[in-house]
Amino acid sequence: MGARGFATEADARDFGEQLRLMVGIAGLCSRLGVDVGEDRPSGWVSEDFARSIGLVKPHERMVPNVHGLTILPDDDNTRVAVTEVQAEVRSDPSQLLGAMTELAREMPLRVSAAASGVRLLNVALMSSQPLAQIVLAFSAVEALGQDETWSAAQADLIKKLAADVEENDGKHDAERLEVAEALRRSLHRVGLRQGVLRVLSRLDLRQLAKEWDRLYSLRSGVFHGTRVLTETEIAQLANDTVSLCGRIILAVVEQDGITVPSVAAKHFGERDVRE
Repeated sequence: MGARGFATEADARDFGEQLRLMVGIAGLCSRLGVDVGEDRPSGWVSEDFARSIGLVKPHERMVPNVHGLTILPDDDNTRVAVTEVQAEVRSDPSQLLGAMTELAREMPLRVSAAASGVRLLNVALMSSQPLAQIVLAFSAVEALGQDETWSAAQADLIKKLAADVEENDGKHDAERLEVAEALRRSLHRVGLRQGVLRVLSRLDLRQLAKEWDRLYSLRSGVFHGTRVLTETEIAQLANDTVSLCGRIILAVVEQDGITVPSVAAKHFGERDVRE
């Protein structure tokens, strides 16, 4: 995708970031998975070599083939080395393009916590490995709760519990001090599940907690070797996990003020979640 005619490089970059975000959200809503890149070169040809074999003229420049967003002078003098491939696409492009059209009406788009989750779920959808999909999808939601902290009252209670352990019967033996220190250390941060539950509550999605626990229990059993699932069951677990986590991440997108494209209801509707 390309666009031209911007007055400044900053204007071009801002539009490019909007386009990248739009494609990422549309890819998730369409349940396709899109790799929007990290602005790193995926291919490069020496300009001197290209000039020596006549690929570029004296007034032209050669630049790397960047996977992601790249800003170029709008003068038609830039040449990029490309590899020609042929591929057959079996997905309906109207869903992706339709979602992008809906999002374009809302520009400028701004997201905060949802950005990382959208990227991770797109990567999960692109993966052909169910186990990778499970890990990435859960990570997308768990990351949302990493900044959760104890309330002042909860923090005071933890301190009091640790102090009570230290001072019980007036003894300060080494084992007691170790327990007190463990209380302070292990309870320093809100746990992963607690963080997720807080996120669900904030999004008014508390009804999804039971499904989260069910899927996460299966995930833990598979990865820790305490639960054996068939390949079909693992594939179903991956599908259910992406469906659940997609609903949560899209709810965050909506909370950021963006109207989620209508096609999302087709792929992440309530029917995909087992209450």
